Amino acid sequence: MYTVVKYLLIALSHLPLGVLYALSDFAYVILHYVVRYRRTVVRKNLDIAFGDKDEAYRRKVEKRFYRHLCDYVFETIKAFSIDLKDLNKRYKIRNPELVNYYLDNGRSVFLYCGHFGNWEWSLVYPSVLSKCQFQTFYQSQSGKGIDRIMTEMRTRVGNLAIESHKAYRHIVECMRNNIQTFTLIIADQSPHRKAKKHWTNFFNHDTAFLMGPEAMAVKTNQVLIYPSIVSYKRGYYEIEMKLIDDKASQNSGAGIIDKFAVLLEDDIRRTPELWLWSHNRWKHKHEDYPD
Repeated sequence: MYTVVKYLLIALSHLPLGVLYALSDFAYVILHYVVRYRRTVVRKNLDIAFGDKDEAYRRKVEKRFYRHLCDYVFETIKAFSIDLKDLNKRYKIRNPELVNYYLDNGRSVFLYCGHFGNWEWSLVYPSVLSKCQFQTFYQSQSGKGIDRIMTEMRTRVGNLAIESHKAYRHIVECMRNNIQTFTLIIADQSPHRKAKKHWTNFFNHDTAFLMGPEAMAVKTNQVLIYPSIVSYKRGYYEIEMKLIDDKASQNSGAGIIDKFAVLLEDDIRRTPELWLWSHNRWKHKHEDYPD
């Protein structure tokens, strides 16, 4: 089954993006109106984030989100074979010099981002930034076959894909061996119940964020940069790199998550459909976790 699915996805990936977007339009109708994929969670999140907006606005965002979610799926399929030159035209970095400045000066960098835009197209980063080993931390999928397929896609141009539970040990080992790293971390997941949490204001709600990335940044003196994403046309993204902190080890990581949350919220408010609203983001309440 793994082989069948893999080669089916590869075959689909060779279709022109225009054809894949036509399939995405069909998938949107099925996902939103027939399957109603995680609609309860999506509406709950939109009600929390945009409670100050009328219902018509929230339903408009909902529909646009499902359209983008389907586009994300087919864009990710395209990533199995897309030429990097073509991807560079569709996934542009406005100011690569910010990241290159630190990489060229021997600093290791965390790209501290959320489930926004199309994070799977980040495999383009090494082709336009300094030639440092690029790696991503990821949560393994429950299905071993799908997990293997996604890992192969993420690493097809020489990137590393490291499971999140191995991330801290890997980063510390790289530091001890003087290995420079350039790492993409997706940091907007709702933390597990027993995980350490940092609570911050996010969409006017006390919201739990996972504490792992800033702890790694402090320990290994990482520079933290936020890739702010806009999409001005279907299938085209532009990224502006924004500095979060380049002295994390000196200030003990204070304020890193708070700054990240502000930057992410700004992006979401500007183009809300690009965020992954199907995550159960506000499932934890601060009063249930006494300090």
